[in-house]
Amino acid sequence: MASAGSGVVIAIDLLDQQWLSSLTERVAGTGLRIHPREETRTICRVPRHLREGDPVAYEPRIISFGPFCRDNSAVKPMEELKLRYVRRLLRRNPNAVLEDYVNLIRGLEVRLRACYSEDIAMDSHKFVEMMLLDGCFFVELLLMISSHEYEQEEEEKKDPVLTTPWALNLIYSDMLMLENQIPFFIIDGVFKLATFRRSCPGSLTDLLLQFFDVILPCERTSSPPPADTFYHVLHFVHCRILLFKSNRTSENHRTPESVPCATMLKEAGVKFREKTAESFLEVAFHDDGTMEIPKLLLYDRTNSLFRNLIAFEQCFPEAGTHIATYAVFMDCLIDSGEDVALLHRRGCLMNGLGNDEEAARLFNRLCKGVVIDYDSCYLASLFKDVKKHCDSRWYKYRATLMRDYFSNPWAFLSLLGVLIVIHLTVVQALFAILAYFNPPLTS
Repeated sequence: MASAGSGVVIAIDLLDQQWLSSLTERVAGTGLRIHPREETRTICRVPRHLREGDPVAYEPRIISFGPFCRDNSAVKPMEELKLRYVRRLLRRNPNAVLEDYVNLIRGLEVRLRACYSEDIAMDSHKFVEMMLLDGCFFVELLLMISSHEYEQEEEEKKDPVLTTPWALNLIYSDMLMLENQIPFFIIDGVFKLATFRRSCPGSLTDLLLQFFDVILPCERTSSPPPADTFYHVLHFVHCRILLFKSNRTSENHRTPESVPCATMLKEAGVKFREKTAESFLEVAFHDDGTMEIPKLLLYDRTNSLFRNLIAFEQCFPEAGTHIATYAVFMDCLIDSGEDVALLHRRGCLMNGLGNDEEAARLFNRLCKGVVIDYDSCYLASLFKDVKKHCDSRWYKYRATLMRDYFSNPWAFLSLLGVLIVIHLTVVQALFAILAYFNPPLTS
């Protein structure tokens, strides 16, 4: 028997005691312990709140890599082509047979499975075969594109991927989707086995830079870190974009969570200028009111690339929030097609989309569900400096004048008419005063 606080006596039978004891043990056993697989998981599902913004941006349209997307009906036709790519790859190193590649992957199976955030319900043979086909396809495509072999050999001239521009374009995008990744170390292992004691046009990271030049929204400059530092190819591209030193603010003032759009900043005296930089992330704002923005290239695949890079950052806090912060900044800067047109004229944007309004919609929808810490983000100082500039009295007056009187020709003509009337009135008053103190001489 047990007495409750209200005085009601409650009987606890043996079954209740066992349940209560079990619940007590479960509560006491909880803590901040991390499951071993949580320490190594590097490929996960896109969170639902991000996926809802644009589900298509996270789903491969032509080819799958790894277990998460392999059951998608759209990627099934490419499975047969993967076998052909394995056969091609086997020709590169005469000293390595299919069994060598299988043994490589089988020896890494436990580590490979641990990279995924979910248990992979596949037996060992199917899992190894999947990784073999995906890894060999990736490496063989990389080697063919980098060496332009497909332009010389008859078999490659009939390849539906290499001879169909739209297919290769879709593969580029599919390779950079968060759920459509395989661990980087298996790509590196297959690459080393295929190119062992054979001349190669460059290292794996060099070939990847060349390979993804066509999709990166910036020009290539510096080289990325060594291959063994990447989780997967999306992480590689993320690191490529982050090749610069960011200056974070050390002030304690609260960081504003937005800046005015480009047209409003122009009214406040801000001048936009293209900046030559290693990464499009290197935005700068100077004391004279000049904002420097590296040129960003917008294409049909930009939306999917940005969304998957942001999803990667949101799932892996150690990756930082640079891409998400930049997207939030551009969302603030671009409200309409007028803002896009202004940045295009200043060399800060190259719009390869249908029109300026479409580019504006891309950024306006990109950050739905995205969370960043404004006080610690890499653009915190810039947000504060822009706000300080716009809050100064002179620039407030200037912005009001530009908005109210110079936004359309009729308002400008009205202001001009008022100024002319005031000018004539002042002149007339001056003449009257001069005539009073210096009357004309009479004969």
